[in-house]
Amino acid sequence: MLEEIIRRREEAKLQGEPILRDKSFELLLSVIEKRQPKSILEIGVNLGLSGIAMLLKLKKASLSGIEIDEEKAKLAKENYKFFGVEERAKIFLGDAGEIIPILSGKYDFIFLDGPKGHYYEFVQNLIPLLNKGGVLFADNVLFRGYVDGRVKTPRRFNTTKHSMENFLEYITTKDNLKTEIHDLEDGVSITEKLYE
Repeated sequence: MLEEIIRRREEAKLQGEPILRDKSFELLLSVIEKRQPKSILEIGVNLGLSGIAMLLKLKKASLSGIEIDEEKAKLAKENYKFFGVEERAKIFLGDAGEIIPILSGKYDFIFLDGPKGHYYEFVQNLIPLLNKGGVLFADNVLFRGYVDGRVKTPRRFNTTKHSMENFLEYITTKDNLKTEIHDLEDGVSITEKLYE
């Protein structure tokens, strides 16, 4: 089944979908295999392929996803059904900025791959949703090389860059968080919550 996920990922890339890059995808799967989370929250479901891959690796896990685009959510649900994980996956349709603050569950693993300019706003509400020992896996944290200064930031991306800098400062300076930043593709952060 993973071969079919990879085939669909390639297809989606050709159609210009913002799919998690290959090495980051491999890292995501290796982290969840090691951690074995039971409950997953995904921000930015898109076609559902990353979520499905996680559920195929974790036979007892359940996933809640947030997706703002109705058409993408519909396609993701069709993909959940095709891969036989529809009983373990649900989607909250709407703006993550409105949905995250009203979530009441706790999660072992959060995959953040939503709108980059909102990471800092989101993280303050996401960390309380993580169980102790839980992990926040965030993609695009070096945002095209703008965040670490390798690439000069075009003016239109200044707000996103500053939000990402604030996000990185938050996850690397809080006493109850332990974070690794991977300079991989567009940058990945892996943050473990050590205590409440």
